[in-house]
Amino acid sequence: MTRVFFLVVLALATAAGGAHAQSNSRDGRPERRDPIFLRFPEMAQRYWVNTETMAASHKAVAIPLPRQCAFVYADSYTRGQMSEREVQETAVSACNRKLAELGPLGENYTVKCQCQVVISDNSYLVPRDIMPDQAYGPVSIFYRDNQGSIARLNGTARYGALIGHDRSVTFTVDNIKAEPVCEGTFTNESTGAGRFSLSCFNGKFGGKGSYDSRLGAPNDHIVGRGQTAAGQPIVLVIGLPAQLAANMYGGI
Repeated sequence: MTRVFFLVVLALATAAGGAHAQSNSRDGRPERRDPIFLRFPEMAQRYWVNTETMAASHKAVAIPLPRQCAFVYADSYTRGQMSEREVQETAVSACNRKLAELGPLGENYTVKCQCQVVISDNSYLVPRDIMPDQAYGPVSIFYRDNQGSIARLNGTARYGALIGHDRSVTFTVDNIKAEPVCEGTFTNESTGAGRFSLSCFNGKFGGKGSYDSRLGAPNDHIVGRGQTAAGQPIVLVIGLPAQLAANMYGGI
């Protein structure tokens, strides 16, 4: 009787453990509509559609963490006899290189952005709750004040990933202290272009104009140009660190 009871308990424990493992496995598997793939459609194409890379024996995706740093990525797929670890190391190395090429991040972030493998062989290696839940990136807002001098606000932006596909996408801007300072909307009018509106400091400052998405110059980013409520020029740049954004667009 004791032996029968023991076997029943063991069977129940095994079944429960198996169910728990299946649940964890399911929760840990990436999905095509996960925010990271919506944010980087070219990565999604290689991961889910391209037959050569999709069928690779090992594949890895690396992004900078924490999530507000995730404005670049690197993916790596097996070549020759590469092991899973070698594929992961290749992804991290490429991610670090991309991040370094864009210049210093200290004007946008007080946290340290570090590249890390987040997906390997069709499983998440980090908890889902630390993954980006929207699109993130550094932001700089350049504008002329009432005296005609150029002022600048740096920080990070958070927005819906499908700019250019969804008709309307909201975004928020936090300053370098992670304090919310602005909110706005992108309204799509054509592929990768449309109108934007921006309101900051509880409505004390704002602007509106047109935006377009720019690919790989040197990093995918969004540029909005328009006017403040006072009729002065304003430029919004999302996806480039402050120093690079200033060099490219800070002259207004």
